[in-house]
Amino acid sequence: MNAIPLTLIPIEPDGFHLMLHAFINGYKANVLIDTGASKTIMDLSRAQYYLDNPDIKPFDKFFTGLGAGRIKTYVTSIPKIAIGNQELIDLDIVLIDMAPINASYAVYDLPRIDMVLGGDLLVKLNAVIDYPGKRLVLGH
Repeated sequence: MNAIPLTLIPIEPDGFHLMLHAFINGYKANVLIDTGASKTIMDLSRAQYYLDNPDIKPFDKFFTGLGAGRIKTYVTSIPKIAIGNQELIDLDIVLIDMAPINASYAVYDLPRIDMVLGGDLLVKLNAVIDYPGKRLVLGH
């Protein structure tokens, strides 16, 4: 069993977001868990930091988010992402501009979000969120 520590980030007035650290090509990344997101996404502006000369292509689908209209999307491949002791190789990932989300986080002095871990990878990793233990259990 692989358990990754989670940070509960208070969002006013009485809600929480869950954050963990992953490693994208060896670089530490802040990853928000979003069980309501169908796909895992990365911040478009961070792709250059984490990926060596990423091949970014327009994605043929638009995403919609709460309170936001259609969001322009791109796709690229991540050579390696490590979440706990699980490594995913050559993972296709959707990229969006997360600047508005990170701007709202900055107002509350919260950490920048580099990636959102969505349902696609949560299922692939067979993940279970353990709220009392503040951990994400993989391969459960």
